[in-house]
Amino acid sequence: MSMQLFSRTVVLLVLGTPLVMVTASVGAQTRPSNQRNQDRQAPMQFDDHARQTTQNWYSQHENRPPVGLRAQDRLSADQESRLQPGKPLDADLRQRVHPVPRDLSRQLPPPPSNHRYVAIGGHVGMVDRRTQTLRDVIHLHKQ
Repeated sequence: MSMQLFSRTVVLLVLGTPLVMVTASVGAQTRPSNQRNQDRQAPMQFDDHARQTTQNWYSQHENRPPVGLRAQDRLSADQESRLQPGKPLDADLRQRVHPVPRDLSRQLPPPPSNHRYVAIGGHVGMVDRRTQTLRDVIHLHKQ
């Protein structure tokens, strides 16, 4: 009987050691992945670089701006007053939202998860896809 107990102990030790090693290596692989996910969490506001990049892009395309950034797309004073970071876009403003031009979006950092960049009334905004909340706005047309 003691030989069986000895055999079981040896088997557990032999089998247990690789499992501990695998678990440790899996844990080590998980940490960098979690760190990468944290690094991907973009801020909910435009930084100075994104603002400057957008202004530069607009200056280069001012003669032929895309839909959403043209003079005829500008918002009325009433609509401008409703375009406030932290507030959801109302139905009227949502109808005026257009995708940001692809070449501009490639120059900007990726938006936070579940957010998108939009062109609206001569401005570039960051909008939450779920709640339609405007997180931040870059004013391109001066009122």
